[in-house]
Amino acid sequence: MTGTKVDLETLRAAIKEYESIKDELLQAHSSGEVLTAVKGAGKDMPSQVYATWAAAAGKAHQDSNKQLQDALTTRIDNLKATLAQYERTEQGNQANLKPKD
Repeated sequence: MTGTKVDLETLRAAIKEYESIKDELLQAHSSGEVLTAVKGAGKDMPSQVYATWAAAAGKAHQDSNKQLQDALTTRIDNLKATLAQYERTEQGNQANLKPKD
């Protein structure tokens, strides 16, 4: 039977990095909200068509950003759960190695 060695510090660093990326995505989503509300330069048809397409493109970017945020949230939650399990296991192993009175 072979085991997998997990470096808990690397796991903690990965969680921190993913959280940082998610924060940046949240900021981008907030500032990008204006992309979904593009208005035409005038009331003429070309301006209105442009505005409609530009707003749709902005919404698509916002939707993509949100999907990535959700994926990162899931990954972060899974990594945190894994970290907690390894920490519990490590603490249990240390307790088992202590001499009994």
